[in-house]
Amino acid sequence: MLSTERSNIVKDAKLPYTIIILLLRVILGGALFIKGVDFIRNKVVLQQVIAETNLLEKFSVLEAVIPWIHILGGLLIIIGMYTRLVISIQIPLVIGAIIVLYNTKNASFYSIEMIFAVIILIMLLIYLKFGDGFYSWKNLIHKERDIV
Repeated sequence: MLSTERSNIVKDAKLPYTIIILLLRVILGGALFIKGVDFIRNKVVLQQVIAETNLLEKFSVLEAVIPWIHILGGLLIIIGMYTRLVISIQIPLVIGAIIVLYNTKNASFYSIEMIFAVIILIMLLIYLKFGDGFYSWKNLIHKERDIV
């Protein structure tokens, strides 16, 4: 009897933590998804940023790939499926964005984008370390396998 009461107390103590992790994961995935949609809507901005850096002129295929990586990655992060894999793909893109934004000629225009990219990078690194949390598609699948 005492052990079940203690386990309920532990579950109740972890509930706010799991909800915060869930909300932050949804915010992170939503931000990446919205940024991908924004890149598709405003292709000129992405082309301008890539054109300003001489290093990336050879990689013009990135203009087509980056938005879709953000959209798919954002959706997978929101539902908690393959979170660490998706984050491992997103981290180099965000680091590249920070480097490109740091080296642009019109740095004051991109300062909000730089702050956004740094915050996203920090959140990606946190989720790379701690995983997707309790409320995720992956945990749901594992629970169903245990029941069957």
